[in-house]
Amino acid sequence: MATSEEVRVREFCPDDAAGVVALLNEVFSEDDDNYVPRTLEQWAWIYEQNPQGNQIIVAEDPSGRIVGHYAGIPYQTLLQGRVGVSGQGVDSMVSKEYRRGLKSEGLFLRTAWKYFETFGCHPQNFFTYGFPNKKAMRIGTRILKYLPIQAPVPSLGRNLYSRPDDRDVNVGADPAGDVVELEGFDGRVDALWERLRPEIAMGAVRDSRFLNWRYGTCPLAPYRAFGLEDGGGGLRGLYVSRANWTGPPILALVELLVPDADLSGALRLVAHAVAQARSTGQHRVEVWIPPHRDLYRVVSENGFTPEDSLFNLCIKMHHPGIEADWIRSNWYYSLGDTDTF
Repeated sequence: MATSEEVRVREFCPDDAAGVVALLNEVFSEDDDNYVPRTLEQWAWIYEQNPQGNQIIVAEDPSGRIVGHYAGIPYQTLLQGRVGVSGQGVDSMVSKEYRRGLKSEGLFLRTAWKYFETFGCHPQNFFTYGFPNKKAMRIGTRILKYLPIQAPVPSLGRNLYSRPDDRDVNVGADPAGDVVELEGFDGRVDALWERLRPEIAMGAVRDSRFLNWRYGTCPLAPYRAFGLEDGGGGLRGLYVSRANWTGPPILALVELLVPDADLSGALRLVAHAVAQARSTGQHRVEVWIPPHRDLYRVVSENGFTPEDSLFNLCIKMHHPGIEADWIRSNWYYSLGDTDTF
């Protein structure tokens, strides 16, 4: 084994892909008998087919083996009316023989600092965010200065089993309009996003380009999308769902895109999702809605219970002048922002 100082930390190049996947499967299979190895195809979808490209730093030992990796999945992002890029920190790892806990000279931190010097900084990225596990949370908050924003993230859940008193979502006297399954995300979705966009002070751009990549072509899990038509050829809103989210029979609404002015339309979509969950044998429906949005209140008044999730949302803000309280009151996020694909 080479010493940590002999390992070269550098930007990723395409020839590194197979070595990165091998390292990922080596590290994340440790002490996890249920780990499913990542394939090169799955890795390529995340890091090479992403419309925003990739942000990757690797550590290479003298033999050419990839022994460290720190990456961000970049997303086009809105921040206070400006459009830029932000990265979701994922797959941070070093091979077991190069770990030194939290020591400042360790290879993990050398790789992390290189990432933040190269990508995780202003003006390259507005911010870097992630959902660190317990160990990464300690390192991130103590040394890398991650700021917990929602720790844990609040979730809205509705259990559908053993509930004889369960009631339907009250959609009231909502105007006519059919909920239809979407085969893909097209110009109608872009028109919907343009109506929703002024409400998003901070968050990923959820246009057709992003949604087609994130859900339409995802090789890791099947997704379904449903839109509420407006009677004139457009969409009032849409949701994207994934069955058996994280393993159990949970229908996750990974996206629920409806303007605040159309809360009745949002409830139509939520009611449709509940019905879909029942008809497909799912025992629970779960959705993330930022608590500052009116939709959070309306959904929680219609059979969904606020609960703490197992996720901690943290940020390292690179754009100057953005305070934590403002972030908590303005960040638009969803289950689709996680790397639980």
